[in-house]
Amino acid sequence: MSDIEVKDSIVKSATIFFSKYGFYKTTVDEIAKHIHKAKGGIYYYFKSKEELFNEVLKQELHAVKLELKQIATRDSNSLVNLKEYVLTRLELLNKSLNYQETLRADLFEKYHFVKNIRDDFDTFERNQITIILENSKNEGFLDVKSIESTVDIIMMLVTSIEIPLFLQNKYNKYESTIDELATLIINGLKSEKT
Repeated sequence: MSDIEVKDSIVKSATIFFSKYGFYKTTVDEIAKHIHKAKGGIYYYFKSKEELFNEVLKQELHAVKLELKQIATRDSNSLVNLKEYVLTRLELLNKSLNYQETLRADLFEKYHFVKNIRDDFDTFERNQITIILENSKNEGFLDVKSIESTVDIIMMLVTSIEIPLFLQNKYNKYESTIDELATLIINGLKSEKT
């Protein structure tokens, strides 16, 4: 096995354990045993359990980013893209168990080591929503005074509902209402011409 293949198998194993048991209840021993490696072999590729969790989280969010970027850059009605972006974002993050683990930890300020990855995801999202809103404004669908402030408000709205949706397992209960919320946001942003 090449170094890349070994590292990939470590990350896949870690993803399984972190997703199932969480960061604190998962041990490096369990991850190593799962792929028939010595614990020291894990530390050859990752200096700490925190570094390994960061890699798992980074890969999980990378998959989310790929899908969201496709929506943001789609050549179609940008207000429709914004609604689909919000709905898809919440759907994907509902399945992103390691991301949810960091939300849980935020409540207790335990996962300071994931800050850079979370900040990177936040910056990515702000950029994608900005692209959508700028396209909407250029297309004449959107009439807002400040795209930057509008991005801030949209981000506040979607992140503020993450705790109840994901950590309190209410996503399925409110899925249709989330669609209505996204429609409400879009209708509130439309210019009077549309």
